[in-house]
Amino acid sequence: MTDIPVTGAVAEYRGQRFRILFSGTDWVALNVGPDVELPDAFARGESPTEPGHYEPWAKVPRSALDGVIQVSVSATLAGHTVSLRRRLRDGRIGVEFVGPPHIAREMGLDGDQHQGWTGLVDPDDLHDIQVEETRRG
Repeated sequence: MTDIPVTGAVAEYRGQRFRILFSGTDWVALNVGPDVELPDAFARGESPTEPGHYEPWAKVPRSALDGVIQVSVSATLAGHTVSLRRRLRDGRIGVEFVGPPHIAREMGLDGDQHQGWTGLVDPDDLHDIQVEETRRG
């Protein structure tokens, strides 16, 4: 199965792209394994993602980045547009929907019209995946 992209910030660093997990005023934590060489890294660690699972990160100065790109990913689920928010280790995709409660319930999503509707779906149920990239810096 091909990795389906999800919404989030991505850093361009020395000709490669890495997902940004979190950031501070003048640094970002790139989602990168401990075996990946990052000459500008000044700290490394892991952050919890799911119970019992962690994602490795490396902090680098913002000044070392070639750019930051905001990636927005949407798809069609049961004929309705959803935003793709996260990818779980088991392959499921976390989605978010803004729309009428009866449609959200038909799609099997949890939530309400005030807080929004979310759910975990099989990637095979997603169609017409659209990726929009906006350069931030």
